[in-house]
Amino acid sequence: MFDYALLNGYVVDPKNKIASKLNIGIKDGKIAALTIDEIEGENSIDCSDLTISPGFVDIHMHEDSYDEKKKDFSFDIADCMLKMGVTSAVGGNCGSGPKHPEKYLNEADRLGYPINIGLLSAHGNLRSDFGNFDKYKGVGKDVIYKMSERLEFELESGTLGLSFGIRYIPGVSSDEMAALSQTVKKYDRIVAAHIRDDADKVAPSIMELINIAKDTGIKVQVSHIGSMAAYGQMEQALQIIDYHSGTGIDTGIDCYPYNAFCTSIGSTTFDDGFLERYGIDYSALEITQGEYKGQRLNEASFKKERENHPDYLTVAHVMRDSEVDKALSHPKTVVASDGILNNGNGHPRAAGTFPRFIREYVINKKLVSLNEAIAKMTYIPAERFGIDKGTLSIGADADITVFDIEKIRDTATFENPTLPPDGIDYVLIGGRMALAQGKIINRRLGCAIRA
Repeated sequence: MFDYALLNGYVVDPKNKIASKLNIGIKDGKIAALTIDEIEGENSIDCSDLTISPGFVDIHMHEDSYDEKKKDFSFDIADCMLKMGVTSAVGGNCGSGPKHPEKYLNEADRLGYPINIGLLSAHGNLRSDFGNFDKYKGVGKDVIYKMSERLEFELESGTLGLSFGIRYIPGVSSDEMAALSQTVKKYDRIVAAHIRDDADKVAPSIMELINIAKDTGIKVQVSHIGSMAAYGQMEQALQIIDYHSGTGIDTGIDCYPYNAFCTSIGSTTFDDGFLERYGIDYSALEITQGEYKGQRLNEASFKKERENHPDYLTVAHVMRDSEVDKALSHPKTVVASDGILNNGNGHPRAAGTFPRFIREYVINKKLVSLNEAIAKMTYIPAERFGIDKGTLSIGADADITVFDIEKIRDTATFENPTLPPDGIDYVLIGGRMALAQGKIINRRLGCAIRA
């Protein structure tokens, strides 16, 4: 008798090249049977007309904060992740994350978490550990040495690699990046980066990261390629990455299926010159919180909020749909949300990315097959980041998403960015039911993912 029996579902497991109607038996948190034979479980679920896939893996999101006073997490985005079928995710991206990732992971294990959560070490935190440095300036060799020591401790504690937010700390030098990357190389992990610049300057920015990879031998990930190159430069960006991949440089990319990006209004993204860079005026910007929430900005409101509320998340409606399509159709691209929320405010990618990708790119636009889509959302990103997830192999962790291919769609909007999707019927984490009929029934089944 299995703990759970998922019956008569259309099973899609791209890693094992499975796409058939099968029954799945789950026992002690693991996939125990994948069969055409009749099976029984203490809990049997009829999955007729439903698709069963490995739980989705989001390798680029921005994790919830940990409240030191309450000794608990302030769940916000993690709940959104679970509701859209994500069972494992990686935070600590863009050079920003928990100050002490080892403690965050320990608390995830102690308390439980809505999904399985891994972290990258964040370059911004490594810097701030040793001084209040000017983000527009470099640091000395003594500081870089201390940062490398701290990074080594975090990698020993299980972080999956290192993230840079070069755009956000433009003073970071090649020497600083190379030294930290050498430390990552010792552990054979990954370096992900929000690269230095976008639009017309995206090519040299990609090359800066690739040159670090050439010099150190690390594998690198160009984060959210859509928000960096979807302004007419996508073909060139993909060509650069493909060429260097062909020469042995291990380069990956990820993208979310939206034509707008989101970051804090006080960030360096909106330093002088951004209007010219994107060829826009202030009305392309929409602030997600505060006095002007949901409104398009003008010069006066932009300057007011940038000065008084630099942490407010702001959406820039600037990317080209066709360029995003080009990125997501590319065989190297994996799907990642770049989801970020501030007290429920932010971008709908935090709640809609994975259902939206299936609805728009598999069903509506027909740019990828269902098998390709599931691969981009499961085992390929998992393997890229060294995570043992994303498959329904016998003996694998029973992290599973069950969805209705006819109904699946995102409902989150820029006005209501946390609205849950339609069509996600069940999510199991570690062989236990976390979500049923779109409702969270246990938000403490996830645990820390460590390298």
